[in-house]
Amino acid sequence: MTPSTEKNRPAPNRLIVAHADAAYTSAVSRHFRRRGWEVHSAPTGPDARRLARKLAPAAIVLGTELTDESGWLTAAKLHHERPDCKVVLVTDETSPDSYLFTAFVGAAALVRREDGPRALEDELLGAALAAVG
Repeated sequence: MTPSTEKNRPAPNRLIVAHADAAYTSAVSRHFRRRGWEVHSAPTGPDARRLARKLAPAAIVLGTELTDESGWLTAAKLHHERPDCKVVLVTDETSPDSYLFTAFVGAAALVRREDGPRALEDELLGAALAAVG
């Protein structure tokens, strides 16, 4: 494997969290750090994208309502820039259309904020466990 290929490979258990609610970001960060993840937070969508280019995370969690640009737009840009990175969107309200839009922007999943960090863990680890099993 070449050094440039190695740099672009997603780092297992590295996570970026970008959400407008600092308490939610803190809860998610704490939850995943306890499980051995390296967690980085980003205040905006563009910051999350910059960190993703630098850190090559395994996953990125985005609130749908971010400052500067929406989580939806950030997810679409991340999907284009880093198709190997799993993006999970977090929203306050879901609807059938929001799930369709999640797929449209290339995000792997949409979870409700009220379901807490465990819902994110199920989405992120469910795929990893399915690949092993």
